[in-house]
Amino acid sequence: MWRSKSTHLRGETEFLDQMIVRIQTDKKLFKHAEAHLKGAANAEPLIAESLRTPQDVRYHAEGPFLGDHLHLMLMCLYALIDEKMHLSDIEEFRQMKGHEGEIEELEETIKENVSIFEVYALCHDIGKWTSVRFDSKKGSRGEKHGFVKSHKQHAHDQVSKDRDSYLKLFEQFEQQHPNDSAQELQANFFLTYNIEVHYPGHARIIHTPVYSQLFDRLCEAHQLTDRSRAILEDLITHHMGMIKDFQVADAKKMERYFHIANKRGFDSDDFIDLAQGILFLDAVCGSRHLGPHGYWHDASLLGNFLKSEHDFDPSRRTQKESKWELAKQQAQNRLFREVGLDGSAIMKLLGMNPGPKFGKLLQQIQGAILGKSKMPALDKGASKEIEDRAGRFYKKSFVKGE
Repeated sequence: MWRSKSTHLRGETEFLDQMIVRIQTDKKLFKHAEAHLKGAANAEPLIAESLRTPQDVRYHAEGPFLGDHLHLMLMCLYALIDEKMHLSDIEEFRQMKGHEGEIEELEETIKENVSIFEVYALCHDIGKWTSVRFDSKKGSRGEKHGFVKSHKQHAHDQVSKDRDSYLKLFEQFEQQHPNDSAQELQANFFLTYNIEVHYPGHARIIHTPVYSQLFDRLCEAHQLTDRSRAILEDLITHHMGMIKDFQVADAKKMERYFHIANKRGFDSDDFIDLAQGILFLDAVCGSRHLGPHGYWHDASLLGNFLKSEHDFDPSRRTQKESKWELAKQQAQNRLFREVGLDGSAIMKLLGMNPGPKFGKLLQQIQGAILGKSKMPALDKGASKEIEDRAGRFYKKSFVKGE
């Protein structure tokens, strides 16, 4: 969706990598994310075991286990809520001229649907624990330890055996390198053993009975509606496809997501807004890559999704802007009434009667409060009262987290 202006006053930009490094040093955000994961793990053994799922440094360099990925996602989610992160202040997005409204609206979508994104974080990769497979290069130390891809169907006990062997080998490596950080351990372990990690079909495991029941319990605990649950289930099912689809901007890829929304009876705008939110938190913020020059995050995935949506049907932009402007005007008028800055309240304050003269004065007063014009000259008492009411208007307009 689009909007014309954000309540956030744009600040100096940061490149995404720098912003996420800053966020990760925030102790409050760290503890908030950690508490949410621990609470879920204590309540649900399936989540507790999933947090120990090995990660492949080639795709997820944020840490050796799935818990590291989820923790980083949640930290970025809570950074948005606490106003410590703004999409419009990310340099890569600031450079996307003509997409300012979409980017600002996406941030609000995430803030308005925190519970949906919390459940997504906990559940989108839950199937990796039971689907994990290992492989290693010929002649590598990983191959010598038996981590070789099998062409046969993996039985559950074989998956469990391979997983336990990997975790035991990693634990031994960790004991041998006590001074390495989690990221250093992950990278050095891969360089030493060259063990690749895969999770074939993990996104669809959410539909199996045991994980579907877990998903239901988490949706209920987070007080999600049946509609939100249904949308979220489809987003989890298709999240890997989204990552692949938007490696480049391609308007044709949008047909798939409009089709899913229409087939399932979802509002297509809401479905795509939430899809962009999960792509941002999951594949952009929560997925770290390791390159020759260090660690980095791929902001282009979201940029490609936004460009694809716009190019799919440019006429939708005008319709959405009109819809947002109307909603914004209605919300603004409601706040004016609440604080006594609507026409009736100002007329009573100034002791005036309806007419063109009052209409012009009201327009000037409200325009000045919105920063669009200069405040007209009024007597001292009225000026002070309007100033006080304007203060209440600003406070209601810029409530933290709204």
